[in-house]
Formats: sequence, structure tokens, C-alpha cells
Amino acid sequence: MRTTFTIRILAGLLLVFNQNFSVAQKVNISIFNELNLQTVLVTPVSGNYSLITGNEEFILRPNQLIYISKSGDSVKVRDMSSNLGTWKRVSLVGKTENDMVRVNPVSPTQPARIYDDNLGFYADFDRLMVVNLVDIDKYVAGVVDAEAGPSALMEFYKAQALLARTYALGHLERHNGEGFNLCDEVHCQAYKGKSMRNPIILKAAQETSGKVVIDENGNLIVGAFHANCGGETANAGDVWLTPKNYLISVTDSYCRSSNSANWELRIPIEQWREFLKLKGIDEENIPDNKLAQPSKNRDYAYRIGGKLIPFTEIRNHFKLRSAFLSIDVVSGNIRIRGRGYGHGIGMCQDGAMQMARRGMSYEKILDHYFTNVKIVPYSSLNANQHVDDDIPVNE
Repeated sequence: MRTTFTIRILAGLLLVFNQNFSVAQKVNISIFNELNLQTVLVTPVSGNYSLITGNEEFILRPNQLIYISKSGDSVKVRDMSSNLGTWKRVSLVGKTENDMVRVNPVSPTQPARIYDDNLGFYADFDRLMVVNLVDIDKYVAGVVDAEAGPSALMEFYKAQALLARTYALGHLERHNGEGFNLCDEVHCQAYKGKSMRNPIILKAAQETSGKVVIDENGNLIVGAFHANCGGETANAGDVWLTPKNYLISVTDSYCRSSNSANWELRIPIEQWREFLKLKGIDEENIPDNKLAQPSKNRDYAYRIGGKLIPFTEIRNHFKLRSAFLSIDVVSGNIRIRGRGYGHGIGMCQDGAMQMARRGMSYEKILDHYFTNVKIVPYSSLNANQHVDDDIPVNE
């Protein structure tokens, strides 16, 4: 069904970031951002959707199949029976509070995902760009679902939601030059669409709506988190070389019973010596028993041959779970006893989940992992406040 669309500027407005966030309450997220998309199949799942072009509105039926493809520098749209046309930009606009749409990449092929709210399509970077214009709390819920899974309690989800919202609002300009605010990859925050696996995740996002975490100077924090710290979180300055007075090492007894708290790997000494050569170490004159560096507490560098090798480099080279290491020599092998999973900075998810199980509030969880921080309404901060650091919060 076609009707003349009387408000022609709506489609354009939906694709432009509204700097007045308190009014817009929406964020633009580039989805399937890592793919060289050429064609997607979109299907309204619930709600009431229209396809908006430059001057027309196509009313879509529930479960109607619409193919959207890159065509030169434009976007081609067709349904199962006809070619609807080609335009510079098109928007899929929902008209209710419960609009959901399925997006299934066809070229290249990838599993489908469900998204809330609206979608924008345009051609750029030699690919089809698909941007999800979504309510901030629905976006936060999707991030929490992707980053933390469906099996935790409300107070944990509230803490995670606050970190996700703080990060998002601190980096709204990260991709502005590309036509959107954030992407769905880990370097922004993992986002795989609508949170559907546990309804309390969206509730946690909504019950903390508008709130963010700031440091003692009133700045948005880097809301870092990781899976498991192994009993002791890390100093930001020792891992990222960017110190933060609210991201300092704390003892964490809550995560130690988790399956991720301890792990072990054995590496042949010959392979270890090859690694040392790569790092410029004259290892030939170092006996095997001098290769060990046992440690009970978190350390940050391997001391060998008068040089230091950051544990983060060892982690990256051998693809280890963490950089919380103790190194021994056992039966012709280097035995690495590791603790934790992730970079170790900020909130330990396993520990925070256990704190929630013990009845602790999300405020206490955040106070445990972040030093001298406060939870405040975002509206109370200076307009357009952003975090300067280009740091991934989870890796």
C-alpha cells in the first residue's frame, strides 16, 4: 500500500544524531558493522511499521519480506513480487512502543537478529549501511544481554546497565563522521539487538534510566569490566598505561570460586625461548631454572635478562585468558598458572554476580570496584560531556 508521506523530512531526521539527548532519548547504532553488507532481508515482527523513502510511505504488513540492497551509491528496495524503487536513503519507522524487526543479512549470509524501534539504510564505504535508531534504555539492555548473559540477578544487571549507559553517553561522537553514534562491535560495546533472554535485563535498564557514573571530578568514568579478576583487580595505568584514580587494584574475594578464577597452561621451554628471542632477550645464557617468576599477587611484567616484558604482551602472544600470571619451570615446560579472565580492570562480572546473590545493591557493587565514584542523573552534567579515552571497556 502506498500513500503520500506528508512530513517529508521525517526520514532525514531519523538518520541525523540529535545533539539534544535529553529530548531525543535515541542513539544511532551501526549494526552488523564488521560485515561488508550488500543485501539484507528485513521483516516486521511486531508493532506497526512503515518504509519511508524521499516522498512516499509504504505501509508494511506483519511478517512482510522486504529486500534492501546497495545499488551504486543508492539503496534498492523490493518485496517478494515487485521492485519498489531506488533511493539515496530509506527508513523503517515504527509507530508503537513495541516495534520489533528482524534483520537477516543475505549478502554476506549471517544469522538473523531482532532489533527494537527504527532502522535507517544508506550506501557508504562501498557497502550497505544499516543503522538502528533505538531508545537508549533498549540499547543498554541489548548491550547488557550481549556482555553479561541471561543468568544473573537484578542488582548485577543494574550495575552493568549503569556502566553500559555511562560508556555510551561518553562516546556518542565516536562515529559521528560516519553517520552514526556507535557501532555494535566490542570496541564500542557488543550489541546483538534486542534483549530477549531475560526480561529483568530491560527492567534493570529502565529502573536506572538516565543515570550514569562519574568520578570525583564530575567526569564520566570509563566503565571498564571483565569476566573474572582472579581475586584482585588491576590498576588501569599498569595495563592501559592510562592511569585513572577510580580504576585502582582492589582485593576481590567474591569471584574466587568461579570456574574462570584459575587456569593453567604448559609451554615447551624451546617455544618459550623463541618468544624471548622475539622480544630481544639473549636467552642462550639463561639457565632453565632462571626462567621462572612465581608470584602470589598480581604483577605486571616478566623480568628476564635485565629487561621487562609486560604480562599483557605474553597474554597476547600466547592468547591467554588473562595477564594475571605466575611462571614456573616444570619437567621441561614453562608452567603458567593464571588467574581470572579478561584485562582485570574495573568491575569483575563473576564477583559482581556473587555480590548480588549475597543481597548487595548495585550501588555497593560499583563502590567495591570503582574508587570515589558517584551515580548521578546524566541531565545534571554539562551538555555534550564525553570521555576522552579511546579505550575498549571489555577485552
